[in-house]
Amino acid sequence: MDLYGSVFRRVMFPLWESRLRRRPTLEHLASLERTQWCSTDELLWLQGRALRELVAHAYANVPHYRAELRALGLAPGDVSSVEHLAKLPLLTRDRAALAGDARQSAAPPYCDVSKLTGGTTGRPLRFGYDLGSEVWRHAVKLRGWGWTGYQVGQRTLYYWGPATVKTPPLVRRAKVAADRALKREIYVDCTNRGRDDLARVARTLRERKPERLICYTQAGVDLARFLVENGERVPPMPVVCCAEKLDARDRATLEAAFGPEVYETYGCREVMLIGADCPAREGLHLSMENLIVEVLVREGDALRPAAPGELGEVALTDLHNYGMPFIRYLNGDRAVAGPEGRCSCGRGLQRLESVDGRVADTLTDAGGSPVCGILFSRIFSWSESLARTVRQWQAVQHADGSITLKLEARDGITDEALDDLRRNFSRYMKGVPVRTELVADIPPGANGKRRTVLVER
Repeated sequence: MDLYGSVFRRVMFPLWESRLRRRPTLEHLASLERTQWCSTDELLWLQGRALRELVAHAYANVPHYRAELRALGLAPGDVSSVEHLAKLPLLTRDRAALAGDARQSAAPPYCDVSKLTGGTTGRPLRFGYDLGSEVWRHAVKLRGWGWTGYQVGQRTLYYWGPATVKTPPLVRRAKVAADRALKREIYVDCTNRGRDDLARVARTLRERKPERLICYTQAGVDLARFLVENGERVPPMPVVCCAEKLDARDRATLEAAFGPEVYETYGCREVMLIGADCPAREGLHLSMENLIVEVLVREGDALRPAAPGELGEVALTDLHNYGMPFIRYLNGDRAVAGPEGRCSCGRGLQRLESVDGRVADTLTDAGGSPVCGILFSRIFSWSESLARTVRQWQAVQHADGSITLKLEARDGITDEALDDLRRNFSRYMKGVPVRTELVADIPPGANGKRRTVLVER
């Protein structure tokens, strides 16, 4: 029996969230645990109610959306259900960037949290959300990860990238360390994945004995392959894959190392968790109470909802982000619409069959060790100067190991931005020659999606 975990979940965590921080995380989680069993029609009704409130707020308080609705001759009452979303224009990354602060609410709740995303499409974007939205995101994550058996306070190894390239202040580092110690969270940077790096992670698994692994998908696959090829045995544990697509071959590799409980999740930095596997693994259950997820098919100049099993573009409406709303936001991903009806697990949440996107190619450093390709997205998220000056980017690693970084700059790239880029790049890609190339345009590939990392084999 895990006495500490039980005490943490029943006493310490509720005391911290509800009493000290005064956040309704656990109330939201309890509500989500109930509504996931509702019928799809009931969930669509809940979405419609939340959508009406969001559009009314956006019309009254967000200059960008007020102008959009007026230009279309729409009043807030004209968007009263999920079906009415089609009346509103799509929000591309370019339009979101051009709108700038006009997308922020001029009345409470304000945009309390500001972030950058490098994006898998290579277009840096500043975005934000209010504290109420942050609580919903946390509750949605706890529920989605909970489908895999995860419980807060469970000893967990997180194998993914660092939160920032800048060293936080001492007080901040101390708070983070204390929080992780109390929650029994073990963080290991997955960016460099050479043999010695993977051996250290394997040793951590043996010594710290985590009950589950949460990882970037390809980082977890590299670790699993290392364990299998070197005869390293670790106790079976559930694996939760994040940030990159999980295909059948990768799932088999993870199962060979860690056992049969391998789960896929889908999210993006702008809205966090979008969908997740349940034990039935019949598609990714969508976070319907927090998001409206459309899968749209283009037919000439027209758009229509994708039929089950059909590939389309993902459009997201964040129902609880009032500080800087995302309504029908095209995040650059493509997905396959899931089947209709309930999953065999009994949940009424709509599903995606799969997500077709965000498989970042693995780069190689000067010593021949793999380096996570998602690194570049994180570099562009970290740097204010890069976000201001670079419109699009693409990293190409050639057969000789060198890298060409193609940059499409808005008004010419600054020395400050280039210094940021070189410094952050060299931190993980030591010894690799890199050259920057300013280009007028970076065209998409044959599938219509612009890949940010290309590796020439």
